[in-house]
Amino acid sequence: MTKSKKGSLGEKTSFWKRAFRVLVWIVIIIPLFLVLVLLGLSQFNPPFSYQMAKSFISHGNINHEWVDFENLPDDFGLTILATEDEHFCLHWGFDLKSSLENERDKPTTITQKAVRSLFLGNSELALRRVLETPLTVLVEILWTKQRVLELYLNYVGVGSSIFGVAAASQTIFEKNIETLNLEESALLTIVLEAPNDIDPNNLPPELELRAEWIVERVGKLKVEGLGDCIKTR
Repeated sequence: MTKSKKGSLGEKTSFWKRAFRVLVWIVIIIPLFLVLVLLGLSQFNPPFSYQMAKSFISHGNINHEWVDFENLPDDFGLTILATEDEHFCLHWGFDLKSSLENERDKPTTITQKAVRSLFLGNSELALRRVLETPLTVLVEILWTKQRVLELYLNYVGVGSSIFGVAAASQTIFEKNIETLNLEESALLTIVLEAPNDIDPNNLPPELELRAEWIVERVGKLKVEGLGDCIKTR
């Protein structure tokens, strides 16, 4: 009877030790690792993203070119904000109003889209949904708004094997992205919305009107100060 009690006590102690180790990993080690990785990415450009690695495994080739944010055309960032996330400078990674207007599991902010592109992909696995929220919060805390947008623009997928707006500009316009004017920047942002379905050289009338709206909206964003957080000049 005494031996049985000792064995039972030993099993309970072993269980709590394992539980404590798991708790330490969840509460301390994993968050600390994520913070260190994100701090590193705030200064250094990753060689590839999750989406790029996935595409390379599937297709065997990647078209990617890096461009520093300050080398983008004037107001290019504002065309992205106009089409994808007008309140980018105001929120902390989540835009509740946009979330309610769109599908609940669909990323509605540039920060969420950057997190998915870089780390998680677009799968609907439960683990991805669990990780997206804390990663988005950490990114907003550890990166500047300009850095968030810079990484998003350099790793956004444009088609099956084109990544980043610099490679997209070369492919679509056969021009360096630094040379795009405002109208061409607006066209490129439209392509980013549906890269497989839009020919920028043969836009239907409604998308031509949308391009004009983007140009007009850029001016309003300037007046309203909604792009101040990404100013470089």
